[in-house]
Amino acid sequence: MALPVFAGTPAPVTPPPPPSEQGFTLGLEALYLRSYQSNGQYDTGDWDFGGRGSLGYQFGDGLFVKATYFGYGSDVQGYIAEGKNGEYTINSAELDVSYIDLVVGQNFKPTENLKLSPYVGLRWGTFEESATSVKYYSDGDFKEGERRGNDFSGLGIVLGIDMTRSLGNNFSLYGVAKQSVLFGESDNTDIKYKVDTDPDNKSYSDDRVVYITELGLGLQYDFCFNNVVGNVRLGVEAQYWGGLSSEKVDGKESNANTGLAGFVIGANFRF
Repeated sequence: MALPVFAGTPAPVTPPPPPSEQGFTLGLEALYLRSYQSNGQYDTGDWDFGGRGSLGYQFGDGLFVKATYFGYGSDVQGYIAEGKNGEYTINSAELDVSYIDLVVGQNFKPTENLKLSPYVGLRWGTFEESATSVKYYSDGDFKEGERRGNDFSGLGIVLGIDMTRSLGNNFSLYGVAKQSVLFGESDNTDIKYKVDTDPDNKSYSDDRVVYITELGLGLQYDFCFNNVVGNVRLGVEAQYWGGLSSEKVDGKESNANTGLAGFVIGANFRF
């Protein structure tokens, strides 16, 4: 039997229902990174922007699927070297890396303030590095040049986890850790050319296993408006691309393992 409501007694207020855990997800991130190479060939110190975007769907029980694209490019070398008799050499190099992930994962909260989101899936990754060295006489006429390339593309598995620890007032600490192993082919070229002569083209390909380690840490602010739940993030990130190679010199393969490090700002939405 319902209790009577007397005059002057306010009716009980029913709190609004919590936002649904189910819906499409969208993530957008801008990364400001610097590249490093284990053999010390990246000497410009340039910082360049990269981007990462994701689109997925989260079910009511916390299960989710997500596709992610990451791309980054940078001019990693650029200088003029003086030679004998006024000759000079212009050296330049470029780097482009990218990957596409398709993963499935699960959100769960072992404690009230801690949320974990592990996932597993497939990754397609590419690494492209090109370098050019052109030598000129003192009067600016072309003398000789060399073009080198190191390209890799492969498919493999990726494992990762996204973690958030609530600090109160809608602020949280977040951490991201990902590890992937890619199986593919590495193509290396070394082309030397001179005036009025045919280019000397040396190239080789081999099977290669490349591993990519990614770590991120930062501050997150959560918000909700209408039926959209989201957050904004500001943090730091580091990536390590290992198992790569560059051209063979005197029959020996040099190490071209590459690192990326810098800052990231992003926003994530569920609607």
